[in-house]
Amino acid sequence: MSRRYNHNQAPLVKIVYSKVTINGKVELVPLELYADGTLQRSA
Repeated sequence: MSRRYNHNQAPLVKIVYSKVTINGKVELVPLELYADGTLQRSA
């Protein structure tokens, strides 16, 4: 498996989910957590 990196060349640690309420409906939004602590929305 190839590693993914962000724009700072920090490796991807894991996928985390954020709970978001849209129009009264709860949805889980996947986010990529990188080693430098940054979060990026998953594609």
